[in-house]
Amino acid sequence: MFEQEAEQGRFTPEETRKFEQRQARRDKEAARQESLREEARQAIGRGGLPKPKNVGAKVTVDRMPLPGRPPHPIDVAKQMDKIAGKEKGARGWRLFKRAAKEFQNEQFTDARKTMKPLIESYPNVADLHELHGLSLYRLGKWEDAIESLETFRRLSGTAEQNPVLMDCHRALNQWADVEFLWKELGELSPSGELVSEGRIVMAGAQADQGFIDSGIRTLEKGWKVPKEPMEHHLRRAYALADLLERDGKLPKSRKLFAWIAQKDDTFGDAAERAV
Repeated sequence: MFEQEAEQGRFTPEETRKFEQRQARRDKEAARQESLREEARQAIGRGGLPKPKNVGAKVTVDRMPLPGRPPHPIDVAKQMDKIAGKEKGARGWRLFKRAAKEFQNEQFTDARKTMKPLIESYPNVADLHELHGLSLYRLGKWEDAIESLETFRRLSGTAEQNPVLMDCHRALNQWADVEFLWKELGELSPSGELVSEGRIVMAGAQADQGFIDSGIRTLEKGWKVPKEPMEHHLRRAYALADLLERDGKLPKSRKLFAWIAQKDDTFGDAAERAV
């Protein structure tokens, strides 16, 4: 409705721009939430697959420590205008919105293609590297995703994508990187949901290396059955039940699967694994 009225000239350019910014932020948040869900699914599902020789003794990326405080929000559209001028900036902004919509529609190859020229034209805009990296992650291009998401981490000064970064490094058996990013995430604690997703990846990485007991301890640390569980609580519980089952602790595992199925009977195969 707003877009139709904007096209008919009922709103000023400034009002239209602010609406578009709000919409882009909503699209970005939807993209982030979906990537967290996919990261958790992949982190759980990757368990039990054959692994190459352990190659993760040292970190592969030379990282600067994060500032430890939330950065000021950045207006991406204004950044683009400042860098390239209003006309080119507006064109870049439209491309960014298109890529966010493509990502939301699971058109990850299209989103990556749309983002590539933006990354080249605006190499210091953190949000662009974030969406580009998430698209690459969903395509399973781990090394390229790491490059973009590490750039996002450096430019933004936040650990918001640490769980996804951890899963990329985990897929490549880069265990030291997984541990570094997990420790950083725990120290900064940007949100309970993000820490929960990072915990799932860290536990999966421990299990990948044959330390299933360590993975179970990581998931059990501080765990209490919530009265009104959110989705990230169910994902954490599912990951824990999965490791308990793999470790032969079947009664405990089935009880937890049953709790998940009781709270959400459509959550994966929890109902089947509860019996």
